[in-house]
Amino acid sequence: MSFAVVNATAFAVHLLLVCSAADFMADPVLGETGIGVPALLLQAVLLVWTAARYDRRADDSRTGRGHIAHERGEY
Repeated sequence: MSFAVVNATAFAVHLLLVCSAADFMADPVLGETGIGVPALLLQAVLLVWTAARYDRRADDSRTGRGHIAHERGEY
């Protein structure tokens, strides 16, 4: 559930900024690259990070083992 909430919130904020503050999102950061591109990359990083975190939790709950067994290399 937290995966969906975090990513949906980030998407909603990004969409709101694009729709309502187009001039702000177009401000150049590096050369002709606007703020929108790094914001989109940050959103992608957040998506990958939360997906990896969600997957790790799902894996631990299926096997019944905690992080300690995983850190020791026990499978």
